[in-house]
Amino acid sequence: MAFAATALALPLQASALSLGYRAQPVLLHTPAQDVDNSKSFISQTLDIGEAGLQREWRSSERGSKAPVKALLTPSPVVETEPAGRCRMLSAEVSQRSQTEAWKVWFCQKGDGNWKISGLN
Repeated sequence: MAFAATALALPLQASALSLGYRAQPVLLHTPAQDVDNSKSFISQTLDIGEAGLQREWRSSERGSKAPVKALLTPSPVVETEPAGRCRMLSAEVSQRSQTEAWKVWFCQKGDGNWKISGLN
C-alpha cells in the first residue's frame, strides 16, 4: 500500500498502499501510469520479501517532477487464528527532500490477496 489515494479497507489488488493518504502527501505524487507497478511490487514484497531486508521502488520520472521513491521493509510473517497470515510493512516514501515514514499491517486473505488491517 498503490501510492495513489484509494479507500483504506479495500484489498491490496484494488488499493495496494492506500495508507490513510490524507496524512501522506508524497503518496499523491505517484504518476497514474505507475500505480499497477507499485501494487505488484508491494504484493511481491509481502509474498516473498525477506524479513528485515529493504526493497526499493521508484516511480517513473515525468518532466521536471522527481520520481517518488519507496523503501519497503517487511517484518516476519505472523500466523494468528483470527487473522491468518499477516506481516507489518515499514516504508519510507520520499520525493526530493520530502520524506514520510509509516508502518502498515497487512493480512493475507483466502484468495491470496493482501488486505490492510491496521496502521501503526
